[in-house]
Amino acid sequence: MSLSLELDKGQVLQIRIRASRRARRLRLVSGINGVEAVVPVNYSPDELSEFVARKRSWLARTSKHYLRLMERAGGHEPCTIYLLGSRYHYTVVRDRLPSTIVSDVLKIVTFHAVDKRRFRQHLQEWYRQQATKIIEERLPVLAGAMGLKCNRVSIKSQKSRWASCSRNGNLSFNLLLAAAPSEVIDYVIIHELAHLKVLDHSPRFWDLVRAADPEWKKHREWLSCYAPVIRV
Repeated sequence: MSLSLELDKGQVLQIRIRASRRARRLRLVSGINGVEAVVPVNYSPDELSEFVARKRSWLARTSKHYLRLMERAGGHEPCTIYLLGSRYHYTVVRDRLPSTIVSDVLKIVTFHAVDKRRFRQHLQEWYRQQATKIIEERLPVLAGAMGLKCNRVSIKSQKSRWASCSRNGNLSFNLLLAAAPSEVIDYVIIHELAHLKVLDHSPRFWDLVRAADPEWKKHREWLSCYAPVIRV
């Protein structure tokens, strides 16, 4: 189900409606994939229409915001994911055993899932495997070049960070880092390795980053641009 809301200049916003047994009130969620109205199971359509109308200005602003982000990232299509900076279309098929087939020529990823309803978990685990493989390969090389050594390394699902460094010298990387180009991944690793010497973002810290990655600003910009469309 959906609800249409007319915005400025004849633009019509389609709002998906999702009923939830856990919802106690009407709620609007706006993101890169559009707007969703989360409603109680016994909601009133008239009440929802009035609620959406009151939020019209906010919806117009947030829709423009995410539209600009999509344009910066070259658009966003359903059923697409990123791997090493390239965009792939994906399909999900039910199978007895889980597996993933990647066609670099066709730019298609086929996920074989035992339970299609748990596909997001399958996708997350696949990203974790890809990121682990990349980090295990590149981290020792970059750390050696910078004359540094870290302690524990982990690959996690992180909502707001690409990576982090603890005061104990433990490094944590976002599993979605596998979506970025190899040179951008190197920048993130270099960034965290530099924190082993300087925990803050002072000029001394950026001097360390610049020495190891002269194009760090370009690589940081890629992350800022594509972050909104890289999700699981």
